[in-house]
Amino acid sequence: MQEFEWEKDFLNSVPSFEKAGLEKAKAVSLLNEYIQLSKNLPIPPILDFSHKENLELSPYLARDEKIHGLMLDILGPLLQNFDLEGKENFINIIPFLQTTGVTIVSNHLSHFDSAVLYALLYREEEFREIASKMFFLAGRLVFLSSFSNVAARMFNATMVASPRDLEENQNLKKELTRLNIRSFKEAKARQKNGEILILFPEGTRSRTGEMGKFHSAVLNYLENTIVLPASLIGPETILQSESFTFGFTKGKMVIGEPLFVGARKVCPLRINGIFPEEITNDNKKQAIMDELGKKVALNLPNEMKGNY
Repeated sequence: MQEFEWEKDFLNSVPSFEKAGLEKAKAVSLLNEYIQLSKNLPIPPILDFSHKENLELSPYLARDEKIHGLMLDILGPLLQNFDLEGKENFINIIPFLQTTGVTIVSNHLSHFDSAVLYALLYREEEFREIASKMFFLAGRLVFLSSFSNVAARMFNATMVASPRDLEENQNLKKELTRLNIRSFKEAKARQKNGEILILFPEGTRSRTGEMGKFHSAVLNYLENTIVLPASLIGPETILQSESFTFGFTKGKMVIGEPLFVGARKVCPLRINGIFPEEITNDNKKQAIMDELGKKVALNLPNEMKGNY
């Protein structure tokens, strides 16, 4: 079977695992298992645009339990020097999981941000059941990459067609637009059922560590939900944006204070909010996203704040 161009660099991660206290043989075994899965894992049928009938399948993809276990085994040693701060803010949103619904928004630094965010919450015993039901908004390109396709199956996902997909598949534009509508409805229904949605509103990884602008296109997913800002520091040193070799370092995720995005009259008690009817900016959607971007940047060092 053909070797991926990233395999050698990926296996060069072994010394980082040894620094983290894992035996060399175990590290090699875990990395090789990831590589073999990458070679054999098909893309989800709904993302195979060559078969239009697949677009009528459910946009929701449940996690793969084998991959879930593998990814926890890989990330566990590497994240032992990562802290989770702001746990009290996560606890505060639990009563609202099945009422308003909850969305987590985060800055985006590396290929494995989703996995890091998930793993840090999952390792907390008091959050594990809730974390196991979280789901991410995932584009087709994540599942087409030989490197990220395995990590993307660690958690539940609702799949969408990105603007790039829409542009490159004009003959399927109608079907893809319908897919995005169905994905949106699926996401809102799952939020109402107590499942937390995770979004990276920058839309792409930062190559510099600085935050980019939050895109207003994702605001529909946030409206009338409680939003938790999550600030990631360090995933880019575990796996840099253009690298395939893991590092072993310190880092953290800070969960900020929850905010309700919606009309003041329906804002839950004891929760602060961003109220669209009170925003005077001509571009209300972008103004709301910028406020959320500032909340994420609030818990980042100055050199990472970027646009915020």
